Amino acid sequence: MAGEAAAEQLDWEMCVEEPQVYAIPELAADELTRARAKRFIGSVVTGASFEISYDGGTHSSLKEAAQQAGKGNLEAYRSVVTNVRSDVIERTIKAGHVTKVQQELSADGQLMQHGQTGRSIQANSLRFATRNPKMCARTEAETRNLFRLESANREGVLNEYVALVISRPADDMTPAELHNEGFFVDTMSVALQATSAHPDGSLTTESAFVAGKPHRSAPRHDAEAVVRLGQLLGVDLSDKTAAQIIDTPLLVPKSLMPNGVIDIVRLYDEAAGGTFFGQDKPPQDYLAYLEQCQQREAELEPTVQKIVGQLIAEAPDFQSPLDATQRLHELSETELVVRALTDKKIDTAVFGTESAHYIQAARYYLEQGNMSMVDKFMTKAADAADSSSCPGGGTKSLENSNTTGKNAASSNEDGDCEFTSNECPLCHKKKVRTVVKKLAGGKKYIKGSCGCTKIAA
Repeated sequence: MAGEAAAEQLDWEMCVEEPQVYAIPELAADELTRARAKRFIGSVVTGASFEISYDGGTHSSLKEAAQQAGKGNLEAYRSVVTNVRSDVIERTIKAGHVTKVQQELSADGQLMQHGQTGRSIQANSLRFATRNPKMCARTEAETRNLFRLESANREGVLNEYVALVISRPADDMTPAELHNEGFFVDTMSVALQATSAHPDGSLTTESAFVAGKPHRSAPRHDAEAVVRLGQLLGVDLSDKTAAQIIDTPLLVPKSLMPNGVIDIVRLYDEAAGGTFFGQDKPPQDYLAYLEQCQQREAELEPTVQKIVGQLIAEAPDFQSPLDATQRLHELSETELVVRALTDKKIDTAVFGTESAHYIQAARYYLEQGNMSMVDKFMTKAADAADSSSCPGGGTKSLENSNTTGKNAASSNEDGDCEFTSNECPLCHKKKVRTVVKKLAGGKKYIKGSCGCTKIAA
C-alpha cells in the first residue's frame, strides 16, 4: 500500500507542476483509484458492510437523517434540508440554473455533506436508486468519481484545479426510458459539476444545468456540444458514450475558471453554436444571471421548509431508505403543483403534459376569479402530476408505491395544517398522515400519505 500511495502522489504532483487540462483516467494514478472503487462497488453488491462504512458520518441515508433530525440532531437536520432543497430545485428548474453545495471531510478524508459521507450516498445509489440496468454504468462511473475526488483532494490537486464532471442524458435509452429514470426529455439537460477546494480545507461543488437541445421540438445537440467543449479545453471526448464521458472527469486549472462553473457554461454555449445555457434564448450577462439563480432558490425556500417539516414528522414510520426517498418525491410534487398555480416562474411542463394542461387551465380561471374551476383543475393536476428530480435518483414510480390517484375525505381543520388521520375514508388505510393547504377563495387542498387527494370547501 505504501508503494501504491507513493506512485499515486508522484503522478498527482506532475499535474500541479504542469498546469493544463487533464483527463483523470489518463493519469497513471487513476489505476489505483479505480481499483479502490471497484472493491467498494463489489462490496456493496455483495453486501459486505465493512466496505461501506462511513467513519465520521452520523447517518447513512435520508431515512436515518430524517429520523435523527426528529430527535434534535442538527447535522442530520441540515442533511435533510440539503436533500429537500436539491430535490425542489432539480424538480422545478431543468435548465438555466446554477446551484452550489458545500462539502466537508471526515477524519479519514471522505467527502461528506452534513454528516452523510459520499460513500454512503453512492452505496444507496448502487443498491436502491435504479432498476434499469442501462443506468448501472452511469452509477458506477459516479462512484469512481467520488474516489477520484477524494484522491485528488488528498494530494492537494484541488487547491489548484477544479474537478469537472460532464453528465449528459444517456444515448442508449428511448425517450420513455429516459423519462422513467428522471431525465426531462423536453430539455435533455446536461449537468456541469465543478468541485474545488478552499483554503480552510472545505470543498464546494457547483452544478450548472444547461439544455441539451435549443428548444423542445429541436433535435439534441448535447453530444456534439460536449465534444466541442472538450476541444476548447484541449481534451478529446469524441467517440465516448454519455456514461463514458461521466467516467472521464477533467482537471481544469482554476485560472481558466475564475468565476467558477459559469465559465464552463460560457464555453458550452460557444460549443453549442451561440446558445444561452444551451437554449435558443437571447444572451445575458452570466454573472448577473448567477444572482438571479440565487434569488430563485431563496424564493423556493419556504416550500423547502414545509417539505422538511413534513418529512421529519413522518420519519418514524419509514421502514427503508426507499420509503424516505419515495415520500420526498410525493411531498415535493404535491407542494410544487400547488405552488405552480401562482408561481409563474415554474414551467408547468415539468409535471408532465397532462398535469401541465390542468395547471394552465387553473391559472386561467384564477385570473377570472372562478374558484370552482380552479379547484377542479388543480385536483386533476395533482392526480396527473408526473415529475422527477435527479436522473436515477429513485424518486419515480418505485415498486410498492401506494399512490392511488383517488380523492380523499376533507378535514375539519382550518388553514394550513398537518395531522394523522385514524383511517382514510376512501382507501381505508390506517394512520394516514394528512396535509391541508389553503387555496385562494377559502378552498383547501387535502392530501393523505396514502396518495388520496381532494379539493374541499
